[in-house]
Amino acid sequence: MKINRLFIAAVMVATLGMANAQDDGYITIAMNGDIMTGSIKPEYDMPPNDGKDIFIDCDSIIRSADVACGNLEGVLADTGKTRKRPGRLSFSFMMPTKSVKLLADAGYDFLGIANNHINDFYPVAIQSTIKTLTDNNIGVAGTKDCETSIKEINGVKYGFCAFGHESYTLRTQDTATVKRIIKKLRQECDIVIVCFHGGSEGLDQRHLPYGTEYFCGADRGNLRKFAHLCIDCGADIVYGHGPHVPRAMELYKDHLIAYSLGNFATPRGMKLHYQTAYAPLLVVRLDKDGKFVDGKIHSFIQARDKGPRFDATNAVAKDIRSLTEEDIKDNKLNIADDGTITIKK
Repeated sequence: MKINRLFIAAVMVATLGMANAQDDGYITIAMNGDIMTGSIKPEYDMPPNDGKDIFIDCDSIIRSADVACGNLEGVLADTGKTRKRPGRLSFSFMMPTKSVKLLADAGYDFLGIANNHINDFYPVAIQSTIKTLTDNNIGVAGTKDCETSIKEINGVKYGFCAFGHESYTLRTQDTATVKRIIKKLRQECDIVIVCFHGGSEGLDQRHLPYGTEYFCGADRGNLRKFAHLCIDCGADIVYGHGPHVPRAMELYKDHLIAYSLGNFATPRGMKLHYQTAYAPLLVVRLDKDGKFVDGKIHSFIQARDKGPRFDATNAVAKDIRSLTEEDIKDNKLNIADDGTITIKK
């Protein structure tokens, strides 16, 4: 089965015709939403083999891109006490530090930590997460202690930043900080990537609203306004997560915005049914100026204990196409049945 899965993944990459930046002058970026590979606290809740096979269907696609990014939905630590009170809607996620090998082996270059679970076990666990990722050559961004991460890969300098909606993260609502960080990265880097954790949560939050979103009374950001601001300040691509379901995509001033890539590798600790089990892996190609050329939504669907598994029906890509057509006025993107994304002529 492993051989078949890797073969499928290789074919999926080949169908888009993407090459590495050093080969044709284009840059390929792989992006996905929430990653939580299994938790050891406050209760032990790990998948089989400590999650060894979570990325088996998709790691070849992740590694094939020039740069790969995701959102780490929890901390990397081995000890600590949760700061949250027990309850039906109380969730805390602590991945053991050894799980970083899963992320490194899968091919991630950058991970955002600006989300509502990075402070589940107090600031000491945030510092453990930053150190664990940095020690394993994975760039990290999203808090005041790590506002940005910059890497040079194959002669291209990438700048990465992440924003959330909590006081302990860099916030989408803090316009002055957003502008400062992105403009600084624009001056220092060839390609600027912004990821954000925002929006309300749940199956009934698939559609992208106008204005500020709230969840349990908390301000979760005005995401259309935020994403446009990022592009206006110099970001080349902006992608989001947080609602636990996919949302629409938009081409804004020749740059791509993915408003939510939902869950991706969350085999334990989160409900996985209907669109919350959808796990898109977005791979895009940018030109030398950072403008969107084309891309592909690789469709995966999660199952408990298994993580993202290849979806031969392309239901995920079709869902994002429908949301894009409904929620984006003057939509400039064509999304084919197989997930290929092109610009409308």
